[in-house]
Amino acid sequence: MLRTIYYTRLASPWGPLLLAGTEKSVCSCDFLNGKDIANLLSQLQKLNHHAQIKEDPQPLASAVDALKRYFAGEPENLNQPLALQGSQFQMEVWSKLREIPAGKVATYGDIAGRIGRPRGARAVGQACGRNPAVLFVPCHRVVAAHGGLGGFGSGLDLKKSLLRHEGVAWGNF
Repeated sequence: MLRTIYYTRLASPWGPLLLAGTEKSVCSCDFLNGKDIANLLSQLQKLNHHAQIKEDPQPLASAVDALKRYFAGEPENLNQPLALQGSQFQMEVWSKLREIPAGKVATYGDIAGRIGRPRGARAVGQACGRNPAVLFVPCHRVVAAHGGLGGFGSGLDLKKSLLRHEGVAWGNF
């Protein structure tokens, strides 16, 4: 039986988001910011074994509600079940990122150490860059050891805004 992945677009304080998942879990959340929706949906379909992709916000209602609470200042509510596709290493990294509390940050090296790969900071950064579910997997909470922000696929201005939204008083941003 072909699995169905539902998606919806929603407005956020930082621009439009594309949210996708099943009735039970989130598999993708991405800031659109000029990205080609058709391309994103095609990638989503491939990653999910050619699942049927259908625009319907109703099966995603719980995740949409959690996002709306996050936008309103309740960042701790993004603990929805996830169904992500990635390598074992990526899954380990993404799991550790979910343990970073709102209002806190960790370095790429911290995360590498937590998964037993103390020299893997660069690989952690690459896994963050492939994160399919921003906000639900808070890669924006990972920063560089030298005091900089590091990277963020949707841009450093957005990373700064998300950290400020969560009350992070860190660094020179």
